[in-house]
Amino acid sequence: MQRYYFHITDGRRLYLDPTGFTLSCPAAARRHAIEDARCLLESWMARSTLPWRLEVHDSSGTLVCSVSLAEAAVSEARPLFHDEVDQAVWFEGNVETCIA
Repeated sequence: MQRYYFHITDGRRLYLDPTGFTLSCPAAARRHAIEDARCLLESWMARSTLPWRLEVHDSSGTLVCSVSLAEAAVSEARPLFHDEVDQAVWFEGNVETCIA
């Protein structure tokens, strides 16, 4: 398990995440960043989200990934499912896995 920090920036201003979140791997951190970005979109109701992004750093300060709010708005769109079997089949082929 690794602690990841989810900093918010627009390229000029930087809001540091002082506590971070413990997750299993970089892929899990990216998924968490996408969900956080979606929550920001919902709460901010921003007029222009294009410059804002979440930068994910590990505990050593290394940049793991960067997720723009614009990317989060359209990434990983989930299709509508007719039943739980359709949903399970779709997720089985579309889930990122962590590499140990």
